[in-house]
Amino acid sequence: MVCDKKGTTQSYAEAIKGGHFKTKLTNELKRMTAMDVSDVYYEAFLVNGKNHYQVPNKLKAGDKVRLRIANGGASTYFWLTYAGGKITVVANDGNDVVPVEVDRLIIAVSETYDVIVTVPENKSYEFLVTPEDRTQSASLWLGSGPKIAAQKLPKLKYFEGMKMMNEMMDMNGNLVQMGGMKMQNQVMDMNAVMYAELDDTGTDTVVADAHKAHNMGGDKGAKGPMTTLNYDMLRSPEKTVLSKAPTREMEFQLTGNMNRYVWTLDHKTISEEDKILIKKGENLRIILYNNSMMRHPMHLHGHDFRVINGQGDYAPLKNVLDIMPMERDTIEFSASESGDWFFHCHILYHMMSGMGKIFSYENSPLNPEIPNPKLAQRKLFADDRMFHFMAENDFASNGNDGMVMLANTRWSIGAEWRLGYNKMHGFETETHIGRYVDRMQWLMPFVGFDWRYRKMEAGEPETNIFGQKSTKDKRSMFSVGLAYTLPMLVIAQAEVYHDGNVRLQLMREDIPVSKRLRASFMVNSDKEFMGGLKFITTKYMGISAHYDSDMGFGAGLTLNY
Repeated sequence: MVCDKKGTTQSYAEAIKGGHFKTKLTNELKRMTAMDVSDVYYEAFLVNGKNHYQVPNKLKAGDKVRLRIANGGASTYFWLTYAGGKITVVANDGNDVVPVEVDRLIIAVSETYDVIVTVPENKSYEFLVTPEDRTQSASLWLGSGPKIAAQKLPKLKYFEGMKMMNEMMDMNGNLVQMGGMKMQNQVMDMNAVMYAELDDTGTDTVVADAHKAHNMGGDKGAKGPMTTLNYDMLRSPEKTVLSKAPTREMEFQLTGNMNRYVWTLDHKTISEEDKILIKKGENLRIILYNNSMMRHPMHLHGHDFRVINGQGDYAPLKNVLDIMPMERDTIEFSASESGDWFFHCHILYHMMSGMGKIFSYENSPLNPEIPNPKLAQRKLFADDRMFHFMAENDFASNGNDGMVMLANTRWSIGAEWRLGYNKMHGFETETHIGRYVDRMQWLMPFVGFDWRYRKMEAGEPETNIFGQKSTKDKRSMFSVGLAYTLPMLVIAQAEVYHDGNVRLQLMREDIPVSKRLRASFMVNSDKEFMGGLKFITTKYMGISAHYDSDMGFGAGLTLNY
């Protein structure tokens, strides 16, 4: 429903209309859902509590104003542009940098930038704040007089972005090494690649040779060449070289499953990993590789770190690193504190689902503010272990179908039912309890229980495709099985009942036919099949129609939570 509100469903109908059918097909062959830019849809964006914030008119025309911009959002990145021309960046995350002029910059969740802009004469210029998904905006106004608006950023071209992502990812969800070369730090300026804007003719501007865009920081906007800030432009005014000390190097992969919405480091949630022990006085060099299709603002509590960006001894100091999809970055810091320090993605929903680790100084004294460390750790670990409830019920003319599920980052407990209105249709319920065991969370072993009854007319007993006698008329059996996500996001299921019968099944739900129309299908070795369509009307409701081999044709209202 988030995609529906944003207009970013990226359905097959939209793909065909725009000439992107191959891109959409390739995307789903690689088990990727629609390209997402911001996880959550928000109805309003605010600057100091207001959608339009006027800086008090105590400023004079020509004054240089230093704005400290902090992204206090839970999950949204923001583009910053100014109607009055260039923006001079002078600090990042509270640390000074050599001033650099840009036309625009993107600020990650929890990042801060200090920028200098000029107050206009007899005008009011807009400092425009645009969420990365470009659904809405917020404004800060400088000066007095007629309002001069900043140019709005155009709608994102999702299918072009999907095509780029497809080229960068293989069938197993891993980066395709470009040109056979080993990945280096920030091989390309991904902002320039992902957000090439429209030129003044209204046609797409492609960044020439994206693989060589490292350090360019340039793309084209509607008024000609633009300069977009990237980290390679940030330079500390003073040397930031770490003191000589033993150096320990660590590598972490930023990983996740967008379909299940589980975010991890090295395919493990924070509750699945021990603390990382470090020693006071040593230097830590951390190599981060984003093996996911989402941006992650990685934040280290209690420390500033150097971002290794080509500035040598003058590498900038930060405490939040925006690491873009399929990017590799290196940070380093001196271990000069004591106690436990959280290292995590600052997108709230990524952090809560497990994307973090704890750096723990060896032999640290007890923290008087944490009287019960074990309890505090259990509370932290409880975040990604938390179960979430979801349900759907289809009130149809041929029966009542539904499902309920409790799931967390590893476990899935689900039950589904089909209730007919007569003895011939009968009833059926299935319950499965499973745990995802592979790194990409495509494979789930499970145990189950199947209970069903129907009263058919006398005749030859049915058999499945293996010649085994069917128990569909009366079944009360336990089972064990495997569910696996195939290309095209089809769920393949193999199940063995305690009487020895085998059932194989293929199923997919929520196939995006158009912006609001979804399709589904199921076929199994018990000679059952189903096909259906659902038109989404609201977040919690849809109009549905389906055909079931046992229940026949039905139509009705679907409620979901």
